[in-house]
Amino acid sequence: MDPYSSHDPNAGVPPHYGPGPNGTPPNPGPGYVPGQSPGYPAGPGPNPTPGTGYTPGPDTTHNIGYPPPGAPPPGQAPYPGGAPGMPPQYPPVMPQRSGMPVGAWIGIGLGVVMVIGLVVAALVILPDRSGDSDTATTSSSSDDSEDSGGTSGSDASDPTEPAVEDPIADAVIGDCFYDYGDETTPDLEPTSCGAGTFEAIDIIEGTNDLSSCDNVDAVNSAVTSTAADRVLCLSYTAIAGDDAYHAQLDECVYGSSTPDSPWNVIDCQDGAFRVIERLEGESSTSACTDSTYYIYGLGYSTTESYLDVTLCLQMIYASGDAGYAEIDDCMSMNGDYTYFEFVSDCGDGNVYVTGRTNELVDGESWCNGWGWAYEEVPDFPELSFTICWGYL
Repeated sequence: MDPYSSHDPNAGVPPHYGPGPNGTPPNPGPGYVPGQSPGYPAGPGPNPTPGTGYTPGPDTTHNIGYPPPGAPPPGQAPYPGGAPGMPPQYPPVMPQRSGMPVGAWIGIGLGVVMVIGLVVAALVILPDRSGDSDTATTSSSSDDSEDSGGTSGSDASDPTEPAVEDPIADAVIGDCFYDYGDETTPDLEPTSCGAGTFEAIDIIEGTNDLSSCDNVDAVNSAVTSTAADRVLCLSYTAIAGDDAYHAQLDECVYGSSTPDSPWNVIDCQDGAFRVIERLEGESSTSACTDSTYYIYGLGYSTTESYLDVTLCLQMIYASGDAGYAEIDDCMSMNGDYTYFEFVSDCGDGNVYVTGRTNELVDGESWCNGWGWAYEEVPDFPELSFTICWGYL
């Protein structure tokens, strides 16, 4: 790139030499960030990981699903009594032998003796009860059921149907569920919390009005039980440990460019990403509006389109609008050369951009004596840049 490709309104005026306009030494070396922002805590924090350089379009998309319908709940073995791929295990059965054992002959003999004894007893007792035969007939179980309204013997033997559990009635705040239904017809199954689950973050008692969850933050779904007369406000977990999924306009987020890694809402600061557009029901970052400040997209894709979310993001550069400036843009630079802002009219600015690259270069030599500034984004190196500038 030729930094002299644009006009020079200060022709004949010596260009700015010596230390760079941000007060840096002539050769600051790699790693220097103009207007060095405060250090960040170890681990994920401001000054993120790859996205595209200046041109919007880095597409760091997150994919989920529901556990396949019918999958066993976490912690439950899918194969009773055995391991996957192995048949169920049963206790060993002793082999049968042919012939009749001696014990069986003894049992038969005792049985014959008992039968003979019962016959003799019947001959003695039955004549004495002949006058009670009508009473014995009318006291049958079927007659009792008709006269007293009792349950018949056949009905009493029927097993009792198990009660159907109501997950909504038994839920408490913090419980999680899989939803095997859809946006309009939920089908909840209690499970442990994690990616792809809904967490009960609030419970409204004494109502079946689903709109009672409208003012609860981070709610994706509301379900009710008419039997329990309560409403559960449910929040979807797209990725374990992620809460950027619920980020709203002007909130700031930060994370890694690694696919399926969690992002989180943080305080807005240098190196963070600000949400400039939130698109619900959309998982592609190509849907983001092309604008001056759109530099990075974060898409969450699920198996239910109503849960898809795309965040269109702006990087908060320590040097201000310099990170978004193009050749010939007029800007207002502060007195210590560390911060740049766009101006609507060049008459309101004091510098203009003479060169730009989406790389870290030796600004002093690359800009050939023009003022220069660059900013490194360690976790997102493709968002780093160098600009050259001249006085208006």
